[in-house]
Amino acid sequence: MDACAAYRRVLGVACVALAFVAPLAHAQEREPGHQEAPRGIGAQVMLTNSGFGLGGYVRRLLRDDQVFTVEVNVSNTKDEREVAFFDRFGRQDVPNKANYLLEIPLQLGLERRLFRSRIEDNFRPFFHVSAGPVLGWVYPYFGDDNNNGTFDSGERTYGALSGVTRGRAVPGLSASASIGANFGELEGASQGVRIGFRISRFHEPVELLERSIKPPDQVLMTPMILVYFGRLIR
Repeated sequence: MDACAAYRRVLGVACVALAFVAPLAHAQEREPGHQEAPRGIGAQVMLTNSGFGLGGYVRRLLRDDQVFTVEVNVSNTKDEREVAFFDRFGRQDVPNKANYLLEIPLQLGLERRLFRSRIEDNFRPFFHVSAGPVLGWVYPYFGDDNNNGTFDSGERTYGALSGVTRGRAVPGLSASASIGANFGELEGASQGVRIGFRISRFHEPVELLERSIKPPDQVLMTPMILVYFGRLIR
């Protein structure tokens, strides 16, 4: 299954989960509208058009219904035109690929809880926006021995891990917007999901495909789903 198909499947599962969990939130007997514990920490699993990513977060209650967040994650980014082929020995070939890119954004955000007085506390929908610096780590897909920018017969290709040490840093800025919901109690174990969109602008264009196929991109965008697990602490 490619990343786009995986994204659509997870998006469908998330929507179905939200549809079933929302009515169940009204089953609690206590009065709705309480605030979450003021501090939180946890880990994230992210799904984008390019695949999976991992990260972490901390959060702090600022005032009623408003939470300040700090998030960092790392994920692989690729061009939507990339198609990988494998031979009988499991060796990968990605025609016209030029470079790998790892995105490592550090984002400061604001989360606004929605409908606190109308929905029970075990289902807490919210809107989230964030922005901050992003570090791109660009490293080659192949060893360009003749420096012509094109993969030629006899040139070596690098794997997603074997070429990391040959890379260079490209700084930039990123921002994201999403909607989601937190589930469970207001203190202790916490989990939730967010569905949104992220945009990154690097200080210089990043060449993901060979220049003869597509010019380098300075702005990269992707939909995203984040599933996170952590703790809320008094």
